[in-house]
Amino acid sequence: MKQTKLDDSALFIRNPDVILREEEPDGALLFNPDTNQIRVINPTGLFIWNHCDGTRNFPAIVSALKEAFDDVPEKEVDHQVREFLEDMHANGFLGVPIEPDDPLLSQGEG
Repeated sequence: MKQTKLDDSALFIRNPDVILREEEPDGALLFNPDTNQIRVINPTGLFIWNHCDGTRNFPAIVSALKEAFDDVPEKEVDHQVREFLEDMHANGFLGVPIEPDDPLLSQGEG
């Protein structure tokens, strides 16, 4: 599946159609009825998922993760969080709101 490269300023938001089933203490199951896909995520993935509320971008999510967990591997965390977010976005679990001043939205107006 093709990965989508996302800008660091992109705000991530959960797909409201995705169903979350938490499996304490192991993480959670996510089901996307739009694509009929299931993802099993660990507690770290669940933390990231819960922070995708439309107000946080990649750096903010990484920062929150580093603050919440003591044993975060500094050299790997950025890459792993980016991979998780890009995979979830590419497969429809997460979205990125379009900015209102996006030139693509204003085409045809005027």
